[in-house]
Amino acid sequence: MKKLFTIISVCLTLSGCSFLDVNPKGETFDEDMFTSGEGYEDALYGVYAELSSDEYLFGGYYFWLPEIMGGNSTAIGDYKLGNMALLDWDTAGPISVRKSVWGNSYEVINHLNNIIAHAEEGGEDEFTYSKIYKGEALALRALVHFELVNFFASPYWSASSYKEEGIPYVTTYSFTITPFSSVDEVFGYILADLKEAESIMGEDESFIEELGSRDNSASGFTDARITHMNLYAVQALIARTYWVMGDLENAATYAKKVISSGKFGMRPLQSFVQPDNGTLDLYETIFGLYVGAATSSYQTRNVTKYHLSGTSTTSSFTLASDWASLYDDGSSTSGTDYRLSAWFDDSELTLTKLVNKIYYNSSSSSYTGNSIIGANVIRIPEMYYIVAEYYLENGDATTAAEYLDPVLTSRGLDDIATQGVTLDMDRLYTERRKEFYGDGMIWHEMKHRQTNLTVTSGTTYDGTSPATWTIPIPDEEYEAREDIS
Repeated sequence: MKKLFTIISVCLTLSGCSFLDVNPKGETFDEDMFTSGEGYEDALYGVYAELSSDEYLFGGYYFWLPEIMGGNSTAIGDYKLGNMALLDWDTAGPISVRKSVWGNSYEVINHLNNIIAHAEEGGEDEFTYSKIYKGEALALRALVHFELVNFFASPYWSASSYKEEGIPYVTTYSFTITPFSSVDEVFGYILADLKEAESIMGEDESFIEELGSRDNSASGFTDARITHMNLYAVQALIARTYWVMGDLENAATYAKKVISSGKFGMRPLQSFVQPDNGTLDLYETIFGLYVGAATSSYQTRNVTKYHLSGTSTTSSFTLASDWASLYDDGSSTSGTDYRLSAWFDDSELTLTKLVNKIYYNSSSSSYTGNSIIGANVIRIPEMYYIVAEYYLENGDATTAAEYLDPVLTSRGLDDIATQGVTLDMDRLYTERRKEFYGDGMIWHEMKHRQTNLTVTSGTTYDGTSPATWTIPIPDEEYEAREDIS
């Protein structure tokens, strides 16, 4: 890739921010950056680079937290991850993690607000792709707030939590303090940002290539759109947001928009026989983050962050004991689930799904495949699952199966009717866990279903209690507010 994957290494020249003061004194921005379209593009590439490389964002803990807390993986020997697996948030390791996840997230939001402020000042017709610049920044702002509210606030389904303190939804690049918003207000702001982005990003209908015609080349900003928060990623995130809110009707409506676009579909079955792991799938990825070319120093970082292993010396993770039986229950009547052999290394007890072989196989020193090295954030199977859940919730298991079947058959399994099983919520949940293993989804899915959570110590937490699903906001956030008030 020419421009996209060279400029993405350029980050915004901003200093770090403290908690509440997300626009710290003394922080400056190069005003010349926004005098051209290319300047906006550089600024956005910088944000994407932050999101993909920061250990506390999509470079690590946005994925790790749900996998560890949901039980897909354990990390007993690690003082940060091991204590998080116990939901022990008041020891040094987890205190450090939640402080960095919180603070680094708001730093990215700060950078996005600066881009949005300039875009609004310049107007939608200032440069050729001004609408796209603003739309991407709005959608990314919504995405980061979405991650924060789902980690640090009470679940939306708790009736008492609607008006409870959620998180600050920061929309200005200034020195002012943003007050906390209630949980329902935060979700309202997320949807408002996303729907505004959707309204101005119609050009993506032509920018995103038709299914089967995408490749890993790009010569400019409007190429390789699956590495950007594109129109369909916006619609998919709206669907995911409504799903979290328990509004399955609106969630299904938006999921169907993405499905019916015809821009995304299930990868060919042979892709599971000969997998190309650790990449953005050119069929299924709606949005993912490019993670850069391989270097000797990057190889270790990548394996450490995305390699969930039971034996690897570069990993603190141990897979859950049921990982193999999850995909292979010993039955020969439903077909062969190729995800098991494609995404796991049985000899190493390792999930290889999230890392390309060039990072851990010395004989594969360079990447030559026709895909994009990266971490997936949203893939098309999620949209099918959301629609299937909507129909199940409304008592229509037949139509629900019609949406689940394309995922099943693309993974080597028979459709529901051929399997002769009854599709219910438990079965759908199992399929979601199989599909999203390692993707940072399981804890959120368990929260959605209010499933009891048993941690590594054996203690079981009540799945109907909001406290089970809430990471404490760092003390420094409140201390900073007291110091300023």
